[in-house]
Amino acid sequence: MTKLDNIGLVLEGGGMRGMFSAGVFEAFMQADIEFPYATAVSAGACNVVSYLSKQPMRTRKIITDYVADHRYCSVRNLLRDGSLFNFDFILKEIPQKLLPFDYEAFRQSSCNLYVGATDCNTGEVIWFPKETMGDDFEPLRASSSLPFLAPVVHFQGYELMDGGLADPIPVEKAMADGHERNVIVLTRNPGYYSTENYPIWLLKLWYAKYPKLIEIIRTRSENYNRQMALAEQLEKDGKAVVIRPLEPLTIGRLDRKPQELLKLHDHGIECGLALIENIRRLAQK
Repeated sequence: MTKLDNIGLVLEGGGMRGMFSAGVFEAFMQADIEFPYATAVSAGACNVVSYLSKQPMRTRKIITDYVADHRYCSVRNLLRDGSLFNFDFILKEIPQKLLPFDYEAFRQSSCNLYVGATDCNTGEVIWFPKETMGDDFEPLRASSSLPFLAPVVHFQGYELMDGGLADPIPVEKAMADGHERNVIVLTRNPGYYSTENYPIWLLKLWYAKYPKLIEIIRTRSENYNRQMALAEQLEKDGKAVVIRPLEPLTIGRLDRKPQELLKLHDHGIECGLALIENIRRLAQK
């Protein structure tokens, strides 16, 4: 086992594109490397937990067995519960009953995981350490609750939504916590910069009571592109290894085609394994 004592792991989200990240984590398990620290938002946070619990191919089995299930993601869920993704099914029924998650191994992991969610009232990111996850993974639910497609999550006195709104590529969190060198796992190809935006009238209509949230969503692309540029500069400076898809993805944030997701998972494994030695060299600097 290789413990990267001084290297942080930084994970962006991306919805179903996060299956690329899940493949990268499989590569880490195959190479038997561990990180002392990880900071993650949205899908990145959801997928990293099976890496920390050391359960190889668990996420892949979720793809094959459950992603196409209407209980996982469907308009039916949205109309019934106000959430496209059924987080009770994803974060409770699957790990607790259908495909058991090793909670004890997760809690015993030496990696200090921090999951970010956006505070709707302040527009700032709130970081939840691994110890707050519990058996229901409420911080993961909060971090993955997309605008318009999920309700606001109430947890520890906060009103929370998708962590990728306030901190889409949380490398600055890792650096602030003392990790100058990081492995950054992205779900977009080289050269990608965000142009995503929501109509301001719709934001004001939907989230009228959260003006700071509206501002964060309105400026998200600008923030994402700034953080992407930082990640690429750190890579050029020899302070980061960036693992990302090699080509533009045809899979969208909400795609649920199992075969396409499995191909993306395989691509993540391939890209992760290709950079294992770069990661080891980064740790030796």
